[in-house]
Amino acid sequence: MDMIEAIRTRRSIRDFTGEKIPDEDLEKILDAARYAPSPENMQMWRYVVIREDQELKDFMADVSKQAASELFGSAPYELTQGRLWYMADKNRPGTFEDMRLGDLFSYPKDADVVIVACGSETFHDSPLIYELEYFGSIVVAMGILNMWYVAHSLGYGAGYQALPVMEPRRCELLCERIAIPRTWVPVATLSIGVP
Repeated sequence: MDMIEAIRTRRSIRDFTGEKIPDEDLEKILDAARYAPSPENMQMWRYVVIREDQELKDFMADVSKQAASELFGSAPYELTQGRLWYMADKNRPGTFEDMRLGDLFSYPKDADVVIVACGSETFHDSPLIYELEYFGSIVVAMGILNMWYVAHSLGYGAGYQALPVMEPRRCELLCERIAIPRTWVPVATLSIGVP
């Protein structure tokens, strides 16, 4: 698959078969993140790979579902259905209901791999301060996108979300569960599996 085709055909995949991704393919996917650009090539990112810990994947799915329900559940369909402009009219109510209940975002539990992408404001030797909010999260996102394109080119599906890490207390709970130090901040997750 060439790059233009990968860009045009990549989609968010939220249904996985549960099949395992071969280790050599996972290595290719993870290696792609290293080639993302970063200021002064500092590579101020870390990617935590969750594969065997089903309890942790279930926790992330529950947190995502709860966050989505809070985020989308408080707004009426009439106000938010415009964000589903790309869908056929007949599919919008059902999809919105899945968003409102959070069911659409519980897919980490079925993914073979969930990657927690982290950035840091302090992990570098530059005299400049690169704020995570502006630089770190962008750099981490570029790494995620590299992994996503490679996963897609190898025939796997992936779904990006920030729901497990966007609320401070949930983010703190996740950090405690997987021992992420306070100098690193989870920015987003990428769930990868066989579609």
